[in-house]
Amino acid sequence: MKLKHLLILVFILIAAVPSFVGLRSLNQYTGEHYRQQVENHLSALSLIAKKRVISVIERIEDNTALVASRTQMRISLFNWMQSQDPVELDKIQRILNDAKNGLRHLKDIGVYDRQGYLVATTAESPTVVELPPRRQSQPTISLEPEAEEVLVSSIAPLFLNDESIGYIRLAFFTDFITDLVRDRTGLGDTGEWLFAVRHESGDALFAVPLKYDQQAAFQRRVPRDRMDVPIIQALLGNELIMSDAPDYRDIPVLASTRYISDLDWGLVAKMNEAEVNRLVNQNRIYIILSEIAIVSVAILAGIVLSIYIAGPIEKLKAHTAKVALGKFESPPETGGWQEVKELNSHFRFMIEALRDLNDNLQKKVEERTKELHTANKKLELIATQDPLTGLHNRRYFSERLEQEFSRARRYESSLALVILDLDHFKKINDTYGHPAGDKVLIDIAHYLERTIRESDVLARIGGEEFCLILPECSKVAALTFLERVCQDISELEFQTGNARYSITCSFGVAFQGETTPDSSTLMKHADQALYKAKERGRNRVVEYLGAGRLVTVGDLDQNI
Repeated sequence: MKLKHLLILVFILIAAVPSFVGLRSLNQYTGEHYRQQVENHLSALSLIAKKRVISVIERIEDNTALVASRTQMRISLFNWMQSQDPVELDKIQRILNDAKNGLRHLKDIGVYDRQGYLVATTAESPTVVELPPRRQSQPTISLEPEAEEVLVSSIAPLFLNDESIGYIRLAFFTDFITDLVRDRTGLGDTGEWLFAVRHESGDALFAVPLKYDQQAAFQRRVPRDRMDVPIIQALLGNELIMSDAPDYRDIPVLASTRYISDLDWGLVAKMNEAEVNRLVNQNRIYIILSEIAIVSVAILAGIVLSIYIAGPIEKLKAHTAKVALGKFESPPETGGWQEVKELNSHFRFMIEALRDLNDNLQKKVEERTKELHTANKKLELIATQDPLTGLHNRRYFSERLEQEFSRARRYESSLALVILDLDHFKKINDTYGHPAGDKVLIDIAHYLERTIRESDVLARIGGEEFCLILPECSKVAALTFLERVCQDISELEFQTGNARYSITCSFGVAFQGETTPDSSTLMKHADQALYKAKERGRNRVVEYLGAGRLVTVGDLDQNI
């Protein structure tokens, strides 16, 4: 080989090798960066899905509490258990039917006595599974298979005057879970949602059909000792990203695990590793093609005239190092022969393509983050607001009552708790329809909002029950105010078509005292006063005086 050819070959190697090494570094960085983007995307999707499930479960809890709080239903259940009077049973049935008609996604409702025997139900089937005897005092929510479908069963205890009188069970359709599982947007061609509960053996029991096993619901299990399977990690409470983890078919997947601790449910969003690697390798192919093009141009240009190509190639080499560090700046214009200019143009095109790819991935992450922020805002609103009247709901009211109770005790200030219940509200629903009843509730809510002080707290805690917290309000001022509100409500006029009618309201009020140990006791005292107001003929204010004594406001000398 002639020295001239040898020098040209050596120069070609010196010019081509740095470019090749730099692009290989860029290749590795781009692959790792894109895979990290896929992991972040999968994590964001699973977190949004977890928030959606928790949001629906909270609405189910609120709906269960709303139905269980109906005073007349609890009174009728207590009376029926004492006398077996069919009239009381008929009242319970009508209340359950009204509640079912007012709730979406509800299959049926059942009321049970203390021993778990069915008393009344909205189910059409004559065969109804009885509840086992229960002892817990807190509501429970679980997934239960029934016939060929999966239901969310929400069971809450029923109390009357602090005494357990039975249970209520609401069975909801699981559309919110099945819709989530079927919607695989953002999970690629092989992506899948997994949703499981814990079997009594400790294994993971799938609660919904799977993409590759439509009969898996409450049939297919994953042994609890399979720590490498994502659904087991989810049920262990570990929220993490798992790479090359075997799924229930022992296929390697990239998975994001989530755990819903309150219900002991596991949630997994996954994609096959083969698809993730294909997406990563797809970007690498473009870079490899660019590498081949750069080396080919360098060899051709070196053969023609290595001296004119060496300088531009070194500039491209230096710029490649910047690109490998994530600085996707376009390379500067270079001189030299036409081949060198073409090489520079190809390199510029490659960097623009990488920059666009990076910008698109960043944009997708920002969009998902924005969606998650919006979903969180909606969840906060749903968790604290009654959807019909716009007032605060029971959850928010309970938190504020605890805060105001503690503050009043700390500063030794006065605090009044009022429960007001619309009299014969069911008659309005039965006579004029539920839209008319909803209009009455909304108008009463608006009247109360206009009447109370800014420091007062107003909430709707039941079907026709409202609650008021009156901080820093003396007993005389509070009772005078409630008497006026009672009178004003009785004078309000409502209209449905050509029919005009009015409604009255019963009030139970309790004041915080030295013998009131906590906010729950204060709530019970107000409820007892409300019960006595109903018993004495309604449309009146009854005050709880302590030690089981109550008095109707206006008849303060008539203690009970």
